[in-house]
Amino acid sequence: MANTLQYQVLKDTTEHAVIKLTGYFDGTAGQENDHFRIKANTLYGALSTNGYPVVNAAGYIANTALSYYNLSVSRIWYDCADGLGEVSLFWDADTVRYILHMNGNGEYDGMGNWVTISNDSRGTANSFGDIGIVTRGMAANSVYTVIVEVRKDNAHYSRGQFNDPAAFNYGSYGLRP
Repeated sequence: MANTLQYQVLKDTTEHAVIKLTGYFDGTAGQENDHFRIKANTLYGALSTNGYPVVNAAGYIANTALSYYNLSVSRIWYDCADGLGEVSLFWDADTVRYILHMNGNGEYDGMGNWVTISNDSRGTANSFGDIGIVTRGMAANSVYTVIVEVRKDNAHYSRGQFNDPAAFNYGSYGLRP
């Protein structure tokens, strides 16, 4: 049997996405090292190079994706193999930037006391906005569950600004009936 790794989108709106990542290790297949565990351009509302969301027949973003999608991590809940291994989330690029190292269980920003973690790999080589995951020391029957809440930057994700610009900008700069 091989390691079992799963990805589940729990919520994906115009402003936020909540994604559950799980892993089960059989002890023979090694550690996880996935640079594209959360693909930023596959989340709801991802804009294409012409400024509009483009989705193919399978429901995935077409090949006209932007070169970078800005996400920031606002919350992380985790339950990892306590004392047996470590799970790390990172911003993917040629030189990865770690978001959080996790062991045991806990949460980041559960009480609103921490700041949102922005992508500090932006502008470095091969930084597209994706989030990767790596494990260390996971033995047979080790498991983890990580739930990540990300905030989307509306410069790279549609929040309705192209569907009805006047209604979207209703307020001090919007049109009034």
